[in-house]
Amino acid sequence: DAAFWNPAGLASLTDDEFALHSATLVAGRSNVLAAYFPSRGIGVLGGAVYLVDYGDLDRTDNNGNTIARIAPRNFEFLASYATTLSGTFQFGVSYKLIQFRVDCSGDCRDFPSGTGATHALDFGGQFRVGAGGPLRFGVALRNVGFRLQVQNQAQADALPTRLAVGAQYELRLRPATGRTLEEAFDMKFAADVDSPWGETGQPETRVGIDIGYQKLVRVRAGYAFVQDGLSGPSVGLGLESGSLGVDFARAFLTGSDLQADSPTFFSFRVTF
Repeated sequence: DAAFWNPAGLASLTDDEFALHSATLVAGRSNVLAAYFPSRGIGVLGGAVYLVDYGDLDRTDNNGNTIARIAPRNFEFLASYATTLSGTFQFGVSYKLIQFRVDCSGDCRDFPSGTGATHALDFGGQFRVGAGGPLRFGVALRNVGFRLQVQNQAQADALPTRLAVGAQYELRLRPATGRTLEEAFDMKFAADVDSPWGETGQPETRVGIDIGYQKLVRVRAGYAFVQDGLSGPSVGLGLESGSLGVDFARAFLTGSDLQADSPTFFSFRVTF
């Protein structure tokens, strides 16, 4: 979703859009409910609600008996704005209210359940080069904000601020006889590098290809070179008919010792 990688990508929207995104990740299940509204002469305004459910955990006593259930959750509330400047440059910003909470039910004596909230901003920019703009570059700085404090200030955690730089090249194949270039199949090649901002850490790289006919059908494949054994290939399929669109993708972890299913992603969109 453009709002989560680079808010500048929202500037390309031409219709009002309502979207539901769901993903089963290694860390837990996540869901996003989003709505965006382009306005001529102003730009694109929108917002989203983001939930990560890490799953319920058992709390046991000294004899191994379950005495309580612990439920850690992460919430984000986003407000986004994006616009096109000078015809080829797009800029976007998202404000995020971030909340982490741990709820406990049952015997919760001496359990340090709590809630922490903080604020952050995402900034993004994209620009096109070349005749017709087939080559596009993008940069995004995410999670610029205050520390997240749940228990006390000494235990407050810095947000994972990250800088991402990427590029995409679109190639249109030769159309069939009697067809225009806009009616031809096209291929998009993309790559990005994502690294911590102001902290030590290894950068992560992703590459991918997207092949399809307009927005009707898209077939995608990629590979992620990331940390913690989460590297691996991914495949996806996107379909759109009229005002309805669906996307499905699955990643395959090749170097992980985690006892977890491969991540899956599903999106449903309605434009109006």
